[in-house]
Amino acid sequence: MSEHEIIKNIIGKYSYVEDDVYVDKDNNMYKIDGFKLDYTFDFMDFYDIGWKAVTAVMSDIFSKGGVPKIILSSLGIDKKYVLQIEDIIRGIRDASDYYGSLYIGGDLNSASTTGWIDVAGIGKAICYKDVKNIRENDLVIISNFIGYTSIVFLSYINDWKIKLTETEINKIRHPVINRRIKDLFENYCSSISYSTDISDGLIISLYNIIERSKKGIELLSLPFSKNVIEKTYEYGIKIDDLLKYSGEEFETLIVVKHDNASEIIDYMKYLGFSPNVIGRVTSRAVLEYNNLIIKKTGWDNFIGWF
Repeated sequence: MSEHEIIKNIIGKYSYVEDDVYVDKDNNMYKIDGFKLDYTFDFMDFYDIGWKAVTAVMSDIFSKGGVPKIILSSLGIDKKYVLQIEDIIRGIRDASDYYGSLYIGGDLNSASTTGWIDVAGIGKAICYKDVKNIRENDLVIISNFIGYTSIVFLSYINDWKIKLTETEINKIRHPVINRRIKDLFENYCSSISYSTDISDGLIISLYNIIERSKKGIELLSLPFSKNVIEKTYEYGIKIDDLLKYSGEEFETLIVVKHDNASEIIDYMKYLGFSPNVIGRVTSRAVLEYNNLIIKKTGWDNFIGWF
């Protein structure tokens, strides 16, 4: 079974919620995320690992209309790396401080392999919306242009033959979320139907919306940056590959009421984002682009790229 099948068919069988976060009756928001320590590249150090693990959790909290309050960590590490534990914790602490939350420690274990890191976050929901709020003709906005991490992953699987820019490397090594996304949720909550981050990859994230809402999405455009598109020409990269080898870009998808989209776009630009309307909600529960159905594609922790 794939990771996504396990989440849906086993974890979902016992969990009380289907969403990426849980919000209780007091609007407290809870999220946990993690990864193997060897899911990194040579240009990353242990400080980067700590920073990135926190950013992954912050992405879900901010993208779900929350503000972070508390961070905890659980770390499993081989004894030969014990001298690097402080670097990881320093990365966790610095990221927690940057995003306005309090790091209060956690758990430490030994590991027989390189190890793993899990970070749990507790926040306060200021504009959490259930997927059931999505309506036909709502528009889907993405917070910024993407594609940078796809270039890194494609370079990796091609023995680093694709030359990487500092911007592309930093999107993987030291990702940073625009914290002002919370201002959008505070000021335009009534115009927002649903929101989620895209760290699992654009197509997987769109399919999560489709499968949970039972609505469809017609893609109106693909939000790849100009620099990324230029690199596809330079190296003969297919757009399908940009979609497949995606993920770890901590941007937000916001489903908004059709009549409010232009105003929200303008406000997001004021906040420092480069937003795009990328899709429209339809009644047919499929993902379409140019009258073609786009299949689910991306990364799976058990089966790899699919």
